[in-house]
Amino acid sequence: MSASFMTEFIPDEVRHNIDQPSLQRKFVGNFCESPDKYVINVLQWNILAQALSYSEGNFNRVKTEMVQYETRRWRILEQILIHQPDLCSLQEVDIYDCFLKEQLRKYGYECFFTEKPNSRCLSFQHDQKNFKGPDGLLLCFKTSTFKEISRNTSDLPNDGRHGRQVFSVLELEYLPLSSRVVFIGTHFKAKKQFAASRTSQAATLVTYVNNKYPTSTNVIIAGDFNGQPDEPCYDVLIKSGLQSAYRTLMDNREPAFTTWKFKSREEDKEKEESGTIDYIFYQPENLIPIAYLAFPEKRTIGPNGLPSANYPSDHLALQVVFRIEK
Repeated sequence: MSASFMTEFIPDEVRHNIDQPSLQRKFVGNFCESPDKYVINVLQWNILAQALSYSEGNFNRVKTEMVQYETRRWRILEQILIHQPDLCSLQEVDIYDCFLKEQLRKYGYECFFTEKPNSRCLSFQHDQKNFKGPDGLLLCFKTSTFKEISRNTSDLPNDGRHGRQVFSVLELEYLPLSSRVVFIGTHFKAKKQFAASRTSQAATLVTYVNNKYPTSTNVIIAGDFNGQPDEPCYDVLIKSGLQSAYRTLMDNREPAFTTWKFKSREEDKEKEESGTIDYIFYQPENLIPIAYLAFPEKRTIGPNGLPSANYPSDHLALQVVFRIEK
């Protein structure tokens, strides 16, 4: 398998609809894999729902034109395609039916969209420019690399508050080796005060994986877990035997941040929000991470945080290349 992730792929159609260069990022890792090694390129990204991208009273330092749908949708597509992933786990997707469904199919992806129950986006139906429908989880796979075996969605524990969380599962055949890969995407409960809910959700996810798949199965779990590495939900996942791909490749540490923004909070005060809450976990028996998409420094992004004119979401994408053992 060639190291296609090293070559940026931006279709002409996308280039024509973007007027500024994107935030530059590069892969770090082992690029000397021999041709008989098999690799899987995995993207994890909370794309930021269009309905939730508004600037006034929300993203304090973001100009309205930076998040206009007509341009922003092409920037999102660019960042999905640019490093040619084989598998994608995307959250806060509210532009699937109106845009990504057709576009991703053109570039060889089969998709599995799961609408989020009681999506917060439904509170913005009055916003005719930005409301595109409820958001949800989107799992995608390259049909040249995988064949679908099954798909399903399960609920995560619900604390009774507005909005519910789910996880989606694709069971796939990895065609080069005729081996099975289980790909799971999720989006845990947000906000610090709901740490206990996230712990319960992590435990539910671990129980599902342990009951359904033996340790020899190639399991990859990617999502926005809304919890820092020092939270109990992170410990639940790690202590189950799962490993974090970035932590494996970055000398036992996670990225300094995966999301960074300035938002309006109580009494119209601006609050900087920065943290590591997005991860790619995997069962390590037959999967070996060999390269990762490096994170930029804040000074490279600029003083106003995310989203920006060069990047369409308040979360940075994670992308990891795994070698899969025969």
